[in-house]
Amino acid sequence: MRIKLSEPTYGEDEIAEVMESLRSTRVTMGAKCLAFEQAFAAYSGARHAIFVNSGSSANLLAWFAIANVLFQPPPGKRAWRPGAEVIVPAVTWSTTLWPIVQAGGVPVLVDCCPKTLQMRPEAVEAAIGPDTVALCPVHALGNACYMPALTELCDRHGLIMMEDTCEALGTRHGGTLAGRFGLMGTYSFFFSHHITTIEGGMVVTDDDALADLLRCLRAHGWTRDLADKARWGTGSGGLAERFTFVNTGFNLRPSEINGAFGLHQLRKLEGFNAERRRATLALIEGLAPLIAAGDISVMEVTPGADPAFFGFPLLCRDPAARDALAAHLDAAGIEIRPIICGNMARQPAMAHVRHRIAGSLDGADRIMACGLYFGMHPGYGEDDIAFVVDAVRRYFQS
Repeated sequence: MRIKLSEPTYGEDEIAEVMESLRSTRVTMGAKCLAFEQAFAAYSGARHAIFVNSGSSANLLAWFAIANVLFQPPPGKRAWRPGAEVIVPAVTWSTTLWPIVQAGGVPVLVDCCPKTLQMRPEAVEAAIGPDTVALCPVHALGNACYMPALTELCDRHGLIMMEDTCEALGTRHGGTLAGRFGLMGTYSFFFSHHITTIEGGMVVTDDDALADLLRCLRAHGWTRDLADKARWGTGSGGLAERFTFVNTGFNLRPSEINGAFGLHQLRKLEGFNAERRRATLALIEGLAPLIAAGDISVMEVTPGADPAFFGFPLLCRDPAARDALAAHLDAAGIEIRPIICGNMARQPAMAHVRHRIAGSLDGADRIMACGLYFGMHPGYGEDDIAFVVDAVRRYFQS
């Protein structure tokens, strides 16, 4: 038996929808992408959902919108400027940070709790300075940051909140969907994520003007797809209208293939997440003796959170035990990986990136040195769970 980090979650529904698009020859961003945006907006409760070609692109688009000359900060919020600081957790994916840097900002890395894997609110508060403009909570591995504290800090200090929810589609905190606390939230639909569009991502917001700015930047800076062309001084129609450029931009558009997947996958999300929860709880139950003995610890759910489990992370007593367990699991046929990127402050690329480290990163260092995770997906069966539990137990018994 081999346990992979992920397994395909698509089937004949998605394949048939894709084939219909291919046969129609309508394969670039069109009606199916729009329908998926509308369905996702309804699911999330957002006024707007802007579909892009990856979760990383969703982050890129969000930060370049905030940094754009035409962006109007919400009342009481600090304005972006070159060198603006954005507070981020040290334990995160690389493209949480890189878009901030690329937009002219400075990521400020703060510590994370080894128990929940989430950024520490007290570390965030200590990191706020005169150049701090925004906060980027990252809901790691399907858990949630402690949002009441982070929301209060943003309100008190006038910080923009942009949530990176790429690993937490369906997670809630206090009943509110992760990604819906701040000005924007981003999501990822990569192959191994809660739902897949093969590659894909989404930005959600309730701000009408910001939504049009996002659409403009998504596609070259032109006026197509804008809801309110009059705001941009256009809207007369005709040939020139379709080739009018009012801003800078990228090409981050998805295809109808991605939209076709999304329409069917979104309908399956709640079922997928229920299966992830079932498998996670079964693994915790099977590993309970090792947890009680202190041989391993598993991710604690943040108080008030209803998680949508993304992977199954665990921490060992020390780095030597982690390395030995990793080698044992690999030999047993269980695919494993580090917890996200580990502590991003320790990644070699940071030597070339302007950034600031705020306070101790002891928690993030422990997560990097002592942690690993194996996959979590809706297809985890009883035999898979028994196989993983047995493999982990055999290591510690030996």
